[in-house]
Amino acid sequence: MYVQAEAMPCAPQGLLSPRLGTADEGGAVRWYAAYAGEGREAALAAKIGAALPAEALREAFCPRWEAIMKRRGAWLKVERPMFRGYALLASRDGRALARAVARLSFPVSLAGRRGRSLLPVEAEVQRWLEEALDSSHVLRASEGFIEDGRLVVERGPLVGQERRIRRIDRHKSLALVGLGGPEEGFLLRAALSVPRKS
Repeated sequence: MYVQAEAMPCAPQGLLSPRLGTADEGGAVRWYAAYAGEGREAALAAKIGAALPAEALREAFCPRWEAIMKRRGAWLKVERPMFRGYALLASRDGRALARAVARLSFPVSLAGRRGRSLLPVEAEVQRWLEEALDSSHVLRASEGFIEDGRLVVERGPLVGQERRIRRIDRHKSLALVGLGGPEEGFLLRAALSVPRKS
């Protein structure tokens, strides 16, 4: 029976698929989550990326989102980890990845480990992020407006994604994007500036 280590928190709710990632998915690259601890996400991704062979790992990365903040009267864009405390590992074979990680000389806690297999990131979340993230794995800020009570996004990765936006905070330039069903699924933070409303 698998027992999760007490020191490792659960991955964000709705991030992982309930179905195991295996080698028989037609060679599709799936993402898996590794616990790094807050502030160490990029360092762990780099360390794992340098240590694992290409057969087990396609890429290790730490996705970030561009937040809009006001400091000393000026608006700034800062990048923050999308999944605090976690790095993502892209692989065609979750079992091979789990075996390779187990052989590392430094400890790595994989989220969603079930025996010799791993639970991958939910397919819809992965697909959406693959389209929305830029080549540096950053979800850039979007901009829009509200007209007749309806949100219209005119620039950025949230263009055409208005139906997914569950909530906006115009004061903080923040949107919660729902990936999955209307009541369940995964909520993701994204920067959304809505300077005008008519």
